[in-house]
Amino acid sequence: MLFLKQFDVTHITKILSFYGFGIGLTILLLLGIYLLHRQIVQRQRVEILLRQQSDRERLVTQIAQQIRQSLDIDEVLATTVSEVQRFLQADRVLIYRLWNDGTGSAIHETALAPYPRVLGHVFPEEVFPQEYHQAYSLGKTLTIANVEQAEIPPCLVEFVQQFGVKAKLVVPIIQENRENLDSAPYLWGLLIAHQCSQPRQWEAWEVELMTQLATQVAIAIQQSELYNQLQQLNAQLEQRVQQRTAELAIANTSLRAEIAERQRTEIALRHTNDTLQALIKASPRAIVMLDRQGKVKIWNPAAEKMFGWTETEVLNRSNPISLEDYPTLQQNVLQGKTYSQLEFRQQKKDGTPIDIVFSAAPLLDTDEQINGIVAVIADITEQKRQAEQVRLLQSVVLNTNDAILITEADTINEPGPRILYVNEAFTRITGYQPEEVLGKTPRILQGPKTDRQELQKIRASLARWEPVTVEVINYRKDGTEFWNEFSIVPVANHQGWYTHWIAVQRDTTSRKQVEQALRQSEERWRSLIENALDIIMILDPDGTISYVSPSVQKILGYAVGDLLGNNVMALVHPDDIAMIGDRLTNTIPNPELTRPIEFRYRHQDNSWRILEAISQPFVDSVATLRIIVNARDITERKRLDEIRLALEREKELSALKTRFFSMASHEFRTPLSIALAAAQVLENCRDEWETSAKRLRNLQRIQDSVKHMVQLLDDILTINRAETGKLAFNPQALDLELYCRDFLDQMRESVGSQHNLRFSCQGQSALVCMDEKLLRSMLSNLLSNAIKYSPTGGVVHLSLEFQSDRLILAVQDRGIGMSPEDQKQLFEPFHRGKNVRTIPGTGLGLVVVKKCVDLHQGTINITSEVGMGTTCLVTIPLLRS
Repeated sequence: MLFLKQFDVTHITKILSFYGFGIGLTILLLLGIYLLHRQIVQRQRVEILLRQQSDRERLVTQIAQQIRQSLDIDEVLATTVSEVQRFLQADRVLIYRLWNDGTGSAIHETALAPYPRVLGHVFPEEVFPQEYHQAYSLGKTLTIANVEQAEIPPCLVEFVQQFGVKAKLVVPIIQENRENLDSAPYLWGLLIAHQCSQPRQWEAWEVELMTQLATQVAIAIQQSELYNQLQQLNAQLEQRVQQRTAELAIANTSLRAEIAERQRTEIALRHTNDTLQALIKASPRAIVMLDRQGKVKIWNPAAEKMFGWTETEVLNRSNPISLEDYPTLQQNVLQGKTYSQLEFRQQKKDGTPIDIVFSAAPLLDTDEQINGIVAVIADITEQKRQAEQVRLLQSVVLNTNDAILITEADTINEPGPRILYVNEAFTRITGYQPEEVLGKTPRILQGPKTDRQELQKIRASLARWEPVTVEVINYRKDGTEFWNEFSIVPVANHQGWYTHWIAVQRDTTSRKQVEQALRQSEERWRSLIENALDIIMILDPDGTISYVSPSVQKILGYAVGDLLGNNVMALVHPDDIAMIGDRLTNTIPNPELTRPIEFRYRHQDNSWRILEAISQPFVDSVATLRIIVNARDITERKRLDEIRLALEREKELSALKTRFFSMASHEFRTPLSIALAAAQVLENCRDEWETSAKRLRNLQRIQDSVKHMVQLLDDILTINRAETGKLAFNPQALDLELYCRDFLDQMRESVGSQHNLRFSCQGQSALVCMDEKLLRSMLSNLLSNAIKYSPTGGVVHLSLEFQSDRLILAVQDRGIGMSPEDQKQLFEPFHRGKNVRTIPGTGLGLVVVKKCVDLHQGTINITSEVGMGTTCLVTIPLLRS
């Protein structure tokens, strides 16, 4: 074959011709030689490819073997870049590590001179954008034959120019299923080959080689990481083995000691069990043990005392303690949960509620299995009560108006005990904020006017650990003075050692001012009382005189000492004792009792003086109920009052006489004049006797005048008899409705058609007991007044109303009415309204009606309005026959 390579076809043809081969044979021979040569060339190419593939496989196998032999990742990566550079004859090969912040750097590199090194450079995130990450994570490779002709980002152009790159091959290093990450492939870094001398067309097998090597590198990296983790685990395991070995050694020693002590332990356990039983019985807290079904297995004496059920009553029975949501609690404990310090309100056997603290834990058997519940219960009823008292005391301290100071009880000498606590009232009283006084001494409140003797009294009491109360002048923060009353008491701990002083302070400035004002007022009032003209007495509830003012000597002639200790009623006139006894010494406040009372009191000369007194109960400074009496001598005033009343009665009688004579002269003169004129007419004019109408008219005038005078005399006589109590009252059975109708008919005959007289009756009419004479007088006067003061043609209405226990008689008109001033004097004799003008009248009609109504034990009520009329309402209790 080598020989054929050295000769061309022409030479071979000459040789064949020399040996006598023909043309055809020669062609066939040449064709065979050509085919043979072609086959040889193909075989050589295959051998080259096989050799290259063998070299690649060798390289991959070598790196893989190195990875298996070496767990040093730096060594593996260094070998990889070195072998790849040598095998590919590249100018630079590097491994580019991508960091978690997006930056990257070359961690291993092999580069030929004179090309710059990339190792150690850190490149920003922009050199390797996020979209490249995603592509490379999916296994994409990058081949650039000529960076100047390839379409690459400007940042990469600057990068390749900086390091003289003409062509590059980039293969990702991907880790599958990286720990603590998602199942997506993890892009660890890049395996990069650079050609810096010239552009380079990268072969497919080169790309495949780089991909295989990148896979091996990823395996090496993951193997190294696992190895490091294994090393850490091995170190931890070794440490635990050593620790466990030491523990086993100790346990072995303990086991030998335990075997030796087992018998003693069993004895001790029995003793412990006995002790535990004794502790359970002696425990001040209730201890209850239940099995899984809730049956009571242990019920100690404290539980009996706390809840009232005896052990016999509850043993092997359901738990009698019915806590809130107990089934859930029991289930949780049986599942291994422990409860501590749960507060409940529980009822005892007798129904008494108590507050308890409940703790429960699972009870384990020898196999560590939960076979029951053990509960420890404490009665905190008294504790909660005390806690509530403490809370209330704290509330009192915080909200009291008195200042509270707590100081240490270290020393009473200079600089004095330090303040540990002040309440809000201290700030209100002194103006100091707590932070301004804490740690300082209460002496900051003292000043020039603070009484040193009182301070010395405090020092002496504190030295003897005794409580003390003083009142001194202290000073506020702004320098103003105030009276400060404070009590200091020592506080001891449970061992009896005094640890603190507690001071309760009160601003008594106002009280001091009030006391001063009271002293001044007391002096002023004592001076007034001592010099008063009235008699001032202070009585005990039984009437004993405990104080009497000196004015008693001027008024009654007794010295003060003669009356003190005696009963005030001893010198009262016997006829007045029953009247004033209760009112003078009554200790119950009552407005009726504070009205003045008059009584006669014996003078020292045995004469009787009239005293006017007011008594009022009061409580003195020692909270004793007493009575203060203010009495004055009104003997002269009573005499003068009697004289004045006599004079007034004389004046009234004189005025009454004057009005009577004036009325009588007027009322008698008018009818007499009318009667005289009518008689003269009848006497002097004979023709009047012949004319019957004129004669009757004159005779009627005489009769009316005589009737008027008779009525006037009857009214005067009725009033006189009523005033003297001689007015007769003879009630008889009377049909009042019929009587009123008949009387009204008579009035109509005398009045004629000048007025419209009406009558109405309501209720069930019945016989009543009334004096007919007095009734006629009442109706006559009421109807006469209504007709007299009503205009011509006016309506006068008489009405009756029968009720169950009384009858109501009403006379109503629409006349001139009366003013409110005149209505106040309706029942005074001879008084007439100012608006009667020339209407005749005596002013006695309503007086007569009032007397008649009073005899029937009734009432009369008159309502009137000027120009609108008058209504007279007479109410009489029914006396049925």
